[in-house]
Amino acid sequence: TTTPTKTLDVSGDINLTGNILPGITGIKILPRDFIADDGGRPVAIDDVTNGKRHIESHSNYPMFASVEIPPGFKATSVLIYGNGTSAVTVNKADINSATITSVGSGSIGSPITITHTLATTTNYLLIELAQTSGEKVYGGLVSILKN
Repeated sequence: TTTPTKTLDVSGDINLTGNILPGITGIKILPRDFIADDGGRPVAIDDVTNGKRHIESHSNYPMFASVEIPPGFKATSVLIYGNGTSAVTVNKADINSATITSVGSGSIGSPITITHTLATTTNYLLIELAQTSGEKVYGGLVSILKN
């Protein structure tokens, strides 16, 4: 039942098939999740003196974020937060291949609806941000739904 009257209290081993699906609807993309393109310096946090923080890429080199889709879920949209509107491309990638497939594109600050991407044992999202010099990125959010 989805509305049990009692708390489940189990002792001993529990053997389950399938996935345990919590009620989550999004995956945060944190500053640590972004990596630099091979053309320049690393992605860095700008520690401006007025108490604000953001990440930025060197010059106009892109930055990338890798996001795992939890088992039993599908990714449906991506939103990158920042102060610019540079292009964002969302790709499906696999840990066992260098090949990527675009599942959607848009810009920083706007929700990007993507081709629903089901979790598999090898896939993840690889998000590419085409940066302009000095553009600030704060983080992001991948929206997910249960399969």
